[in-house]
Amino acid sequence: MTDAGPTWYGWDIVKSRQRRGRVQVSKIRELSKLQVTEREAAAVLGIRLKTFKEILRVDVAAREAWEDGRELGKHRIREIQFRLAERHPQMAIWLGKQILGQSDVSVVEHSGRDGGPIKTLDLSKLDKSQRNDLRQILTAARVKREA
Repeated sequence: MTDAGPTWYGWDIVKSRQRRGRVQVSKIRELSKLQVTEREAAAVLGIRLKTFKEILRVDVAAREAWEDGRELGKHRIREIQFRLAERHPQMAIWLGKQILGQSDVSVVEHSGRDGGPIKTLDLSKLDKSQRNDLRQILTAARVKREA
């Protein structure tokens, strides 16, 4: 939505003890473009947070200015990021991950002594006596580690 000009709104419908403020819709849009919070916008505009929220709730033009400003701000950030990606590979990588779902892939290969295979032991092939021996070794190691 574009601002047809500096439209000022007096908030007679907002009943509060603070003096009635006049808020320019274009100012709401500009603050929103910067991705400020509602609390920050209220502070800049010199009104209470509750009043600002009420303005957004009851006034369609103010609400649209707030929502449009948020989207325009996001678009501006994206433009800057794409320009940065042309000069900085890290930004290009980050954008690829965010937008294209790309990811870093690390291939890890394990090998045994002298690059050979890792030796493994199939415990299911041990007989009862070998399993008992292994159990004793593991118990002794656990006791030694805990001491």
